[in-house]
Amino acid sequence: MTYMYPAYLAGTLGVAIRNDLGLDSAALGLTISLFYAIGAVAMSFGGRVADRMGPRRALRTAAGMTGACLVGVALFGGSWAGLLACLAVGGVGSAIGAPIGTLLIVRHVAPGRRPIAFGLERSAIPASTLLASLALPLLATVLHWRLVFLVGALAVGVLVALRIPDAAPRAMHPDAAPRAMHPDAASRAMHPDAASRAMRKGAAPPRGRLTPIGPLLLITLSFGLASAAATALSSLFVDYGVSLGFSQSAAGVALAGGSIVIIAARFGLGLGRGRRRGRLTVAVMMALGAVGFLMLLSGDRTLVVIGMFIACGAGWGWTGLVALAIAEAHPAAPGAASGLVQAGGSAGGIVGPLLVGAAAQYYSYSVGWGLAAISVALASILVLVNRAIWKERR
Repeated sequence: MTYMYPAYLAGTLGVAIRNDLGLDSAALGLTISLFYAIGAVAMSFGGRVADRMGPRRALRTAAGMTGACLVGVALFGGSWAGLLACLAVGGVGSAIGAPIGTLLIVRHVAPGRRPIAFGLERSAIPASTLLASLALPLLATVLHWRLVFLVGALAVGVLVALRIPDAAPRAMHPDAAPRAMHPDAASRAMHPDAASRAMRKGAAPPRGRLTPIGPLLLITLSFGLASAAATALSSLFVDYGVSLGFSQSAAGVALAGGSIVIIAARFGLGLGRGRRRGRLTVAVMMALGAVGFLMLLSGDRTLVVIGMFIACGAGWGWTGLVALAIAEAHPAAPGAASGLVQAGGSAGGIVGPLLVGAAAQYYSYSVGWGLAAISVALASILVLVNRAIWKERR
């Protein structure tokens, strides 16, 4: 649900609301960037909210806010004030919903099965976006755009009826409370050196703390750099393909194929995680993604499509491994850690299209794709030097 909302925005605003409001392409791009800006701010605390609520209440809250956003756009989306207010509601709802998949996996999936679980969860993101980007514009050719948003709100409403497990972590087991309330245990827990001693002994960090924070910030930065390039590719590839002689539909089909490649990469890595080193795998894939962006510079249509597939699959197919690393490194606050990293990704979603688009407008697409390649290459270096967050499997 969380990741489908930008597709609702792009798919239906692109064919309907932009005309009602008199938006040109630049204004539409600014509107989409606004949504990512709200996410970049809200996701940094949305994960903590989800940690405290638990998956069930967080999902219902996020679904309710996203549904209210879609209904609001249907009713008030013909005005700038109504549209911006609805985007704010939907952005906050998405920020709360973003870490729900991580919470469900951490609480209800055995450690040995988490790699494939994260592979499936991350594969669902491009799959839902692909489905929405294909279905919603087609639906908008049959129905008025206001009805399209109401249909979207109805689809989101189905999530409220789903049976979502919401069991507390083992630390919250009823039998744990009496032991925790023992006066000696309480005094020891309040001692300033207790946390450091627990860390040295290999015990779990205190509940809610983001530890280690330094490696997590490096992951956040690398995620943002990669997201900047990936979002620029998805936003500008069709226009670039048309400039090379593709028809708009052919370029769109090629880009849809890129989403399928992402799904295959994420699902495949989930299957093979037990035999691979996560940090090295992510770094190598990012480096290959940078090569894919460099292939876009060739101008040859065949090489451009191949490069786009490489940039999608290698440059953006590793997120399930990062999600697994976050869950293993931050068991006390998986939602907060995941939300922080995804806030970095949302920031990249703002910067990437603006940076590459400006480079293409004032210089050339070659300069823009070159900047994207540099961004992903820098992300690969950050991942390679970041040893602390990954717990390597034997």
